[in-house]
Parts: sequence; C-alpha cells; structure tokens
Amino acid sequence: MPDQYLTSTDDFEAVLAEAPSVLTVTDTELVIRFVSPAIERILGYDMESLVGTNWLDLVHPEDTDRVRATLVGEREDDGTEYRFRNADGDWLWLETIVSTATETDRDCRVFTSRDVSDRPRFEAQFHQFVTHTSDVLTVFDEQGSVEYISPSVERVLGYEQEEMQDSDLFEYVHPDDLSTALTEFGRMIDDPGYVAVIEHRYRHADGDWIWAESRGQQVASGPLEDHVVVTTRDISERKQREQELKRQNQRLERFSDAISHDLRNPLDVLDGSLELARETGEEAHFERAERSIDRMYTLIDDLLVLAKQGVDPTEIETVDLDALSQRAWSMVDTQNATLETVADDSIKADEGAMLELLENLFRNAIEHGGDDVTVTVGTEPWGFYVTDDGAGFQDGTADLFEPGYSTADEGTGFGLCIVEQIVDAHNWEVIATDSESGGARFEFICSDS
Repeated sequence: MPDQYLTSTDDFEAVLAEAPSVLTVTDTELVIRFVSPAIERILGYDMESLVGTNWLDLVHPEDTDRVRATLVGEREDDGTEYRFRNADGDWLWLETIVSTATETDRDCRVFTSRDVSDRPRFEAQFHQFVTHTSDVLTVFDEQGSVEYISPSVERVLGYEQEEMQDSDLFEYVHPDDLSTALTEFGRMIDDPGYVAVIEHRYRHADGDWIWAESRGQQVASGPLEDHVVVTTRDISERKQREQELKRQNQRLERFSDAISHDLRNPLDVLDGSLELARETGEEAHFERAERSIDRMYTLIDDLLVLAKQGVDPTEIETVDLDALSQRAWSMVDTQNATLETVADDSIKADEGAMLELLENLFRNAIEHGGDDVTVTVGTEPWGFYVTDDGAGFQDGTADLFEPGYSTADEGTGFGLCIVEQIVDAHNWEVIATDSESGGARFEFICSDS
C-alpha cells in the first residue's frame, strides 16, 4: 500500500492529534460520544475524560443558548463563535462549525472547533484603528447605499456613526462637487480595476464646508466582492496651503509686472532729467530727478508690501476695529483730515494685515478727497465699512483695484490693490460704491461676522 495512505489506527489518531481543529461527536442533547486527540493540545483536556459530559457545560453561560441553537440545528447558520473553558479554567474563544454531513437519523451531531482567541483581540485592535484613524472608512453596495461606516466619522466629520449608517452620503457633498462624485462612483462600479481619487467639499456636522479627499475602488473578490470601499480624510489644511501658495504666486506675478512696467516710467524720467542736467546745469532738472527718485522709493515700498502681504490663519483673532482704526490713522500723514469711528463690534482678522488695509484706505481717501476730508469707519452685521466725504469715484470703479491704477498725481496705484489682496486672503468680499455724501465708500463683507 502506498506510503501516503494511513495504515493503522495509530496513524489516524496521530493525524487527528495534530489537526488544527477538534472533531467532536455528540448525541442530540450534546452529550459527548467522541472527541479527537487534538482536544489535549488545543484545550488541555484528556479526550477520554470528556466522553459522557455535556459540551455545553464548558460553554460560557452568556453564550450557552446561542451555542445550543446552532449545534442542534435550530439556527440557520452552521457556525458560531463563543467562549469555552479550557482545562486551566481560562476562557478561550472557539469557532465551531457543524458538519453538513451530520446524520440526524443516527441521533448524533458532528462538529469541529478551533481556537480563535486572537480574533477578538484583532477585532478590538481594528475597532481602535477605525475609531482613531484620520480616515473615514466606508463600504458601499452597488447602489451606493452605506453598509458600513467607521466610528472615526464622528471625530473627523462630527456625525454619529449610526446616523451616517442609514444616510445617503451624497447628500452631504457640496452641490458644485456632486456631479463629479457621482460620476466617479459610477466608474468604480463599472470598472472594478479603477481607483477613484476625488477632492470635494463635505458638509461638517457644525454646518461648515470642509475639503475632503476620497479614495475608493470596487473589491474584486472575498466577502466584500462587488462592494466599493472608500477612505475619506479631511484635507482642509492642505487646500488652505494650496490657496495661499496660489495667492503668493499671484502676488509675485503682480510684483514682477510692476517692476517691469511701473518702475520704468520714473526711471526714464530720471535718466532724461540727469542727461538734461549735465547738458544745461539747470536746477529744475535736478529737482525733477529727485522727484523721480522719491517716487521710486514709494513704489518700492508698496511693491514690497504687495509681494509679502499675506494672512497667517494662526494669527486670525478678534480685533477691536475702533482702536485699530485710531492706530492706523496715527501712522498716516492725515494733514487736516478727520477720522470718525462708529465701530460698535469687533471683527476677526489678522491684525497686522488689517492695519495695512486701513492705512491704505486712509491714504487713498486723503489723496483723492483732499487734506480736509472726513473718513468714517463703522460696523454692520455683515462686516464693516470705510467711507469718506471726498470727491468719490469720478472715473468709475471698473479698474479701481488693478495694480498701478491711480487717478491721483502722487498715487502709486498699489494701495487699493494691496487692500484687495488682504480681502482675498481673509476670504472676504469688498464692494466699492458712492457714499451718502458723494464720496467713496468701501464695504467689506466678512464671512466670519
């Protein structure tokens, strides 16, 4: 007989002793008739000592009813996990599978059991992972319904796990991003090999929109076959950095344009004036050259502000607009102009950037409204405003915030450009309109007000 065949009872028992599972045969009341030698290695019992005892006597009392129902066929499932006392008196976790070949006409039950004590530990570790990870794990069926969402959804997005389990998650996607999200999900369903990476805005439980990145793919095999598994994380800080980098690049582009264009005029004047001064020696040409130099210094100062001015999100704080307006006014050559403040409320802003904004508005009002202009700073429920009783926008407001645009002889054309830049960095909106007195009025719509 070939060597691969068992040749004796001893060989058979040796195989059973080394098997990863315990084979058990009981009567219909679950009294043990036979248990394989693996019981000693796995649970520490002598196989003969268990014959005649009831299997349920070693099952944890809280699991007994469920185990009995499974082993005697009262439940549709043919397997269960439960706690079982080993020979040392410790509780282990067993997984028992009832044999489909059990012959009920012989009044016996046949099942195999194996130690799965590590599985609950792994499941506990997995639960900790999905609770504390920075990603939200979601399992969708083919219709897009949620079958599972990880507990981390509460920490990342602010929602209760049970609340999201029964929700249509696409309802939380920003309307402008919904079409892309649905298209990408459909593509994951149609093409199992496709990996979708979607950046979209998602409504947080507090009502704010956050930026999220979702990565997903359809599962090709296994228990989750044909399901779509998606991980989602909050990328708001990354998007904020990207937007700030974009603003910096725009500032640098404006800076380079100004260097190449707006500094060229005073340089040309300076070059011509010096040449005429050498030829004629007339004082007027030297004075004209000096004025060009002064203008270049002013331009350079404004250009440096334009290139560097930004807003640090960590510096956003509650600012007393009244006190800050007084401080900005003291830093400007106000001549005979007057400042009035009716700022009843504070605002949230980067104080340094806000100071720069007010200084530029005050200079602009004096340059265009005269040295006796009255400037007023006030607050409204939607934000704040700066208005004056000067000449107003005689040439309209179309090019008002363009770099280098100015209707004043001494203006550099960068003051309001800097104002707009600070507004953009705060995610505000600025509106230029006429004041009640016919002067200029700037309204700042602040999202945080």
